[in-house]
Amino acid sequence: MPLDHFINRYTQPVIELLHLARAYLLNTCPELIEELDESSRIIVYRIAPGNDGIVFTLIPSRAGVKLGFYRGRALPDPEGLLQGNGKVHATISINIPLFENAHLEDLVLSAMQSARDRNTRN
Repeated sequence: MPLDHFINRYTQPVIELLHLARAYLLNTCPELIEELDESSRIIVYRIAPGNDGIVFTLIPSRAGVKLGFYRGRALPDPEGLLQGNGKVHATISINIPLFENAHLEDLVLSAMQSARDRNTRN
């Protein structure tokens, strides 16, 4: 399924958040590769093959969109942006003001560096 077809299955507010989040991630981290994981109904962002290459996920739902951080619990998060109950992975519920938060960029860049480090060791 093409990515646009997947995105267009959601409501307009969710579509807008997905477009904003995709643009933010790809502009902030141009080396990311964007892939649709249709069976999981998520968009995956990676820098290399395999699980260690995963950096982010976009998780759309009827209620909104979450930005997932692969191994997010290991990231420095002094502002407490990361949410969820996972012991390894963490998410942030996306809203429009989030993209103006300088701490989001710090977290995104930290996640990218963590992924680079994981893939350099392997």
